[in-house]
Amino acid sequence: MLLLLLSGAVVVCGRNGQQIPEETVKEQMVIWCYYETDAQRQAMDDLTAGFNAVSEQYAIRWEYVPMTDFSKRLSMGYTENSLPDLVLMDNPDMPYYMKTGMLADITDLENQLRIREDYYSVLLGTVYDEGKLYGLPLNCNNVALFYRKDILREAGIEPPTDWESFAKAVNRLSNGEQYGFLMSAISGEQGAFQIMPWILSAGEDIHGIGGESTVRSYEYLYDLIISGGMDANCINYSQNDVARKFISGDTVMMENGPWTLPMLEEAGISYGIVPLPADGKQQVVVGGENICVLRGKNTEGAKEFIKYCAADDVMKDFCTRTSVLPTKMTLGDSENEKMQVFRRQMASAVLRTENKHWNVLRDRLSEGMYEMLSAEKTASQVADELSEINIK
Repeated sequence: MLLLLLSGAVVVCGRNGQQIPEETVKEQMVIWCYYETDAQRQAMDDLTAGFNAVSEQYAIRWEYVPMTDFSKRLSMGYTENSLPDLVLMDNPDMPYYMKTGMLADITDLENQLRIREDYYSVLLGTVYDEGKLYGLPLNCNNVALFYRKDILREAGIEPPTDWESFAKAVNRLSNGEQYGFLMSAISGEQGAFQIMPWILSAGEDIHGIGGESTVRSYEYLYDLIISGGMDANCINYSQNDVARKFISGDTVMMENGPWTLPMLEEAGISYGIVPLPADGKQQVVVGGENICVLRGKNTEGAKEFIKYCAADDVMKDFCTRTSVLPTKMTLGDSENEKMQVFRRQMASAVLRTENKHWNVLRDRLSEGMYEMLSAEKTASQVADELSEINIK
């Protein structure tokens, strides 16, 4: 027995004298993620646990990294050689990281995953660079208008569909104790994600930000604030902050995405969801997360995790629990009626990173709101700066 132990024997004896294989030590992996709501965290716990239960060779755990620190932590990890094996990344960040060489090429999985056949075509630009595949689109989303059914009903107001009726409704519903409308205009991706649909609605093209339609959309949002219909602190509120204000009754309507549905359902409030009011056209931008592999890490194990996440039942369950849309068109029929607005909008949604200057524009979009509120610049001046960035 001593000799067996010293030689690292791979079998032990069971109660009936049978030889039982020793438990295999699995290769450990880590995935970074910025999910912060209870529903998102539980879904990540179960996603990683599900993979660990079926994989004989690999085990994975997830680590929380705040969204505001995500890029910084990736840069530090690259410098200090302390990167994880995978990351769950905001899809507009992918084009930049694909160019840096930090991500592993997983094109050999392309046919098995059926990326070009089964997934929303608008998402392909977030995972492909020069014909090579660098990630799996795990989920997608967009924004819409949420409204308190009871308050609109008492005021005799129908959910507005155009800018004129929306502005009137917002002002009527604002009374000093509550605002008619609230959105996130915070610096970075969240604010840009919510500002862009208004610019697109005014008639601007994703490639031509900074024209007259941009001026009109900034003036429109500015007027909502100046008239008392929207809280000027929108420039400080995250999307989840806005959802909390909606739940508490501080605002009657809000612009937000499907990921807030668990918060709203838990609060037990009566609400409805419709497309954002349109001026020229109704159009939104695509959000969501991709799973990608860091180059030089456990590539083979990471690929196994990606294949696990791409399975229909796994992806559908994860997206249902986190209240976002599956990226596979074949899984688009959600049982949750409240998801249907977001699913329908995917047909005309655009990818913000189609604009090659997006990494610069995204910060300037929300900074423009701040500059107008502080009387530093007019809407025309903000739009001119955006136009200059756009034509460089």
